[in-house]
Amino acid sequence: MRRVHSSNPVLARSRHYDEVSDTPITYGHVAIRTLFLLTVAVVSGLLTIQQGQLNLGILFGAMIIGFIAVIVGTRSIRLAPFAGVIYALCEGVLLGFVSALYEGLYDNIVITAITTTALVFVIMLLLFSTKVIKVNQKFASFMVVALMAVIFMSLLVVLLPSVFGGALFMPVVIISSALSAFFLLLDFQSIQTSVESGMDQKVGWVLALGLMVTIVWIYIEMLRLLAVFSRNN
Repeated sequence: MRRVHSSNPVLARSRHYDEVSDTPITYGHVAIRTLFLLTVAVVSGLLTIQQGQLNLGILFGAMIIGFIAVIVGTRSIRLAPFAGVIYALCEGVLLGFVSALYEGLYDNIVITAITTTALVFVIMLLLFSTKVIKVNQKFASFMVVALMAVIFMSLLVVLLPSVFGGALFMPVVIISSALSAFFLLLDFQSIQTSVESGMDQKVGWVLALGLMVTIVWIYIEMLRLLAVFSRNN
């Protein structure tokens, strides 16, 4: 079976754990671990919201620790479970802060973003399972180029807001939102390859962490997209 290299750095790393195991991974292993990490993030986010005003030092600390946790989870299959939980806790703090901020500006935007994120996940899973969109190496390469283009445009918006801010902000938000959704297809392909290759179930934590990263990305993009539409209306 031809393997498609995921552009998600966490899931891409999982291809190095390709030894066949007596306890092979299943889709259920990945699903349970992903749901567990999502639950940890939700609880962490709710606790953050209940705290009221959050110290910026804690916020930036959570961002840095979460980033380090992803790197550790990518590099070490043994530490991936711990790194995944730490990442979920840190992202919960970040998402709790961001969600509270957006909810204060736009009523009911958080529940709409959560619902939209879940809907996007289901739709992309259906598209992948029915092979409506073929996930191959060309698709993966296109996604990398698209991601680099979005990053470049985002930098222009941030660094030169008076020149590009008004013209590029809306396209960047829309394209980035679509891109985050399509990255799920690469994640699904990596998970399918891992399962069909008979990798050890310990890899499930690495895969769950990678999927968690993409889901968090989608949720943030949905918040931004909904905020733009609300502002225009």
